[in-house]
Amino acid sequence: MDRWTRLAGCARRAYKWFYSVRSMEISLELAKLIGIHMGDGCISVTDKYSEYALSGDITEEVEYYDNYIVPLYNKLIFQPLIRKNIFPKRYEKNSSYGFFVFNKTVVDFFLKLGLKKGSKLDMEIPFEIRNNPKLWPYFLRGIFDTDGTLYFNKNYSVKKQNQRHNQARIRLGLTSKKVIEQIYSMLTKLDFHPYLKPAYKGKRDLNPIYSIMIQRKGEVIRFINEIGFDSIKHLTKWQIYQKCSYCPPHTTLAQRYELLLPKKQTKDL
Repeated sequence: MDRWTRLAGCARRAYKWFYSVRSMEISLELAKLIGIHMGDGCISVTDKYSEYALSGDITEEVEYYDNYIVPLYNKLIFQPLIRKNIFPKRYEKNSSYGFFVFNKTVVDFFLKLGLKKGSKLDMEIPFEIRNNPKLWPYFLRGIFDTDGTLYFNKNYSVKKQNQRHNQARIRLGLTSKKVIEQIYSMLTKLDFHPYLKPAYKGKRDLNPIYSIMIQRKGEVIRFINEIGFDSIKHLTKWQIYQKCSYCPPHTTLAQRYELLLPKKQTKDL
């Protein structure tokens, strides 16, 4: 097969792919991938190049990237569009793990989905997702997996010697106020009662962070059962809570795996 035949084949595949996007047939898996992108992804476009990047934490999210995110991206994006798989790398300088691709076809695909290049301050959830409740749980799983956190507050309502970190909370923080408001709307329509936290700006933050939280015990359980997590950094915390009725704070993924080992004596962390 000569070069021009291969190029023609790529063009036909790209046309079919873009047509499916233009017709707004977003699958459940693609909705989840869009959520992942809005959490960890970045699109950069200049006169010289078009870049797509996705990266997470180098210690907590390597397994999640290797076993879930990268296979999903290869299946839905890279194999259909450019006929090859991508592989994640470690970026020690900024303590991240992920991949970046300089490819205009890939970038154009994401732009046609309604995702924006550059800063995420004015980011919005694509209309096709906002307008289709069937896609909400999948989109929410993707964005909470990447930019969300599951943690456990200490219970101060009992005697000091019995106080444990057993009050589960699910929180999502973003620089886009609009996306947080749109997620609040989704969750309320799904019969959750989320709490919008006041915006805050830490010492290292360039922009204010807008947050949403689920804190009712029954609704945390329902979120995990109905929306769920794919990221092992969240799943291990919940598994420890189920096993021990509490989850110690500030643990690493490796420490949580140790706590989950059967018949292993562990000290409180």
